[in-house]
Amino acid sequence: MAFKILVTSQKGGVGKSTLSANLAAFFSIQQHERTVLLDWDPHGSSSNWLNSAPDTGVHVVHQSLPVDQGGNRPIFDARTQIRRALPNCDVLIADLTWTDSLASELMFEFDMVLVPTSVSEIELAATAGFLNRNRWVFDAASSKRPQLVVCPTRVLTEQLRSNVFSKQRFQVSFMLAPAVLEGQKARELFQRGYLMDQEDLCGRSFYDFAKAIVAARLIRETNMAPVKESQPVGHLSSPALAANKPYRPTGVLEAQSATAQYSILGKYRQRRIAEGESLKAKPVSGLGVPDFLKRLTRPSAKL
Repeated sequence: MAFKILVTSQKGGVGKSTLSANLAAFFSIQQHERTVLLDWDPHGSSSNWLNSAPDTGVHVVHQSLPVDQGGNRPIFDARTQIRRALPNCDVLIADLTWTDSLASELMFEFDMVLVPTSVSEIELAATAGFLNRNRWVFDAASSKRPQLVVCPTRVLTEQLRSNVFSKQRFQVSFMLAPAVLEGQKARELFQRGYLMDQEDLCGRSFYDFAKAIVAARLIRETNMAPVKESQPVGHLSSPALAANKPYRPTGVLEAQSATAQYSILGKYRQRRIAEGESLKAKPVSGLGVPDFLKRLTRPSAKL
């Protein structure tokens, strides 16, 4: 069954379309998976990017949802488009600017919800408000609840030490993705190329971000399927998974030493070490672990 990712935010200019287009290209080229992009944004930025840049094999559908009609019509249209796309893809990515006229139930159609945000106070406040209003979705007891990943975007290197992702601000269970750094090259690449091909800080930070999303997907799929005694878990194996216990992310990318091995970035680093790669080869790792990426969102949660 295809893995469904919703990239959404109520704020404009946070890199939502950039993440959508480039993540779709990454899954198609780097992961060799059949990928569909549903561009539900009226402006069609992510679909324009993929349609104009070199072909990556991503199937692009641009059809905005009738959010102005309210009621159940947007969800009905969304479900119809998803249902049509699923038979022909392994990964489905939807790009949507969220409005309060949309019913939160729409998020249950997805396995993962990515919420991009910069680290400016005004955008952090807007993102926190959006997540808190919809926290019942991400904290629902249902196993079908989507996995929430907060994605710091357009982050300046001097902002990496900011301590902004705290449990006081974000009162919802989430995982924190590696920061995608600001770069002028990203703007120049619109409709021309892709971040994953760039060797600057922005491009390499996006590559680390995309690999972390792949790891989060594997964690999600491992949790959704029962682990059989003869079934290897692979590089994501851990005492919790080996004992067939559910993995419960706690809004941590790189946590305290006792839990770092369970984090997305921790798993990614372990795999790179196993493959014999040098951690110093990538600038994001070379910058050191930012303080704000070390904090647990909900320290009381148990793995």
